[in-house]
Formats: sequence, C-alpha cells, structure tokens
Amino acid sequence: MVKQISSHVPCYCAVLRKAVRRVSVLYDAKLKDSGLKTTQFSLLGELRRHRTAPLTMNELAEYLVMDRSTLGHNLRPLLRRRLVALKPDAVDGRTRRVTITARGEAKFANAEKLWEKAQKEYEAVIGKPAAVALRSALQKLATSDAL
Repeated sequence: MVKQISSHVPCYCAVLRKAVRRVSVLYDAKLKDSGLKTTQFSLLGELRRHRTAPLTMNELAEYLVMDRSTLGHNLRPLLRRRLVALKPDAVDGRTRRVTITARGEAKFANAEKLWEKAQKEYEAVIGKPAAVALRSALQKLATSDAL
C-alpha cells in the first residue's frame, strides 16, 4: 500500500492524471493486436468524424486540446504508416489539412472491435451509470472555456 504523504485534500489534477494512466493501460492492452495505441486510435477517430471537412494542424490541435508540437509527434507514426495524410488546402496551398486515408479507415475499423471490448471492460469495472456520468462531466470540462 502506498503511504499517504499529506493529510490535505488530494489534487484534482493528480488524481485525474492517475486515472487517465490506468484507463490508458486498459485500452492500450485491448488495442495491442491492432497495432494502434490509444492516442493513435483516438486521432484516427477524430479524423473520421471530420473527413468531410478536414481540419488544419492548428484546428486539430485546438480541437484535441493539445499543442501543435504534441500533435505532430502523435501524427508522425500514422503518417509513416500512411494511415493519415497531409493534403494541401483547396484555397491556400500553404495550409495542410489532416485526413485519414483508406488504409487508416481500414485500420480504424479493425481496431474498433477491440476498442468496444475495452469500453465494456471499463464499464464493468466502474459501472455503466458511473462511466456515462464521468464521461459527461469530463466532456463538459474538456469543452469549458472557464479553465
């Protein structure tokens, strides 16, 4: 058992980060056979949602609440594997839009079955009502302009 260092109320951020690491381990283990990590699966999913109007690197980074350099770091392996592509914007050729390729679509579809198993296991661990409530609260937090 880990000894508690202080008697004050635990930091929200520290507890959230620990929980994220635990959940990531679960999802990464389930996705392992797909060859994708949780971060890569999530990126492909976002690109699928925006496939009719692909986002620029800056727009995608803002949407994902991450800095552009982190996004670039996360995209590199997907670019190398040709699961995503950077396409010139139709109006401004200097601007690149991030798109999912047909190969990326197929990889995502294969991984989605494994992701569904991770979802079910996660729900089994904390209960579906708690999982849904937590997701709702975290979505609200992720889209809040207050922080």
